[in-house]
Amino acid sequence: MRGDALGLIEVVGLAAACEAADAAVKTANVELLGLEPSGQGMVTVKIAGDVGAVTAAVEAACAAAGRLSRVYASRVIARPDSAVTQEFLP
Repeated sequence: MRGDALGLIEVVGLAAACEAADAAVKTANVELLGLEPSGQGMVTVKIAGDVGAVTAAVEAACAAAGRLSRVYASRVIARPDSAVTQEFLP
């Protein structure tokens, strides 16, 4: 299940990233693509699925991670270009 949207949540700390990933996959029918360290203690959570599901999952993940640490950024990319999907989707 790859879907047609990509969701990215960047948080400070691994614990907050795990909390965000857990909330995202429990909230909507999305696939966790992975956790990626992005430097200076920040971790990016990557998810994919349908646009509505990814949007709901990103919102829930931001709320959950915000209770533990700081959410630096979040983004939902609907129907990303194939160049983007080759980079993020294995």
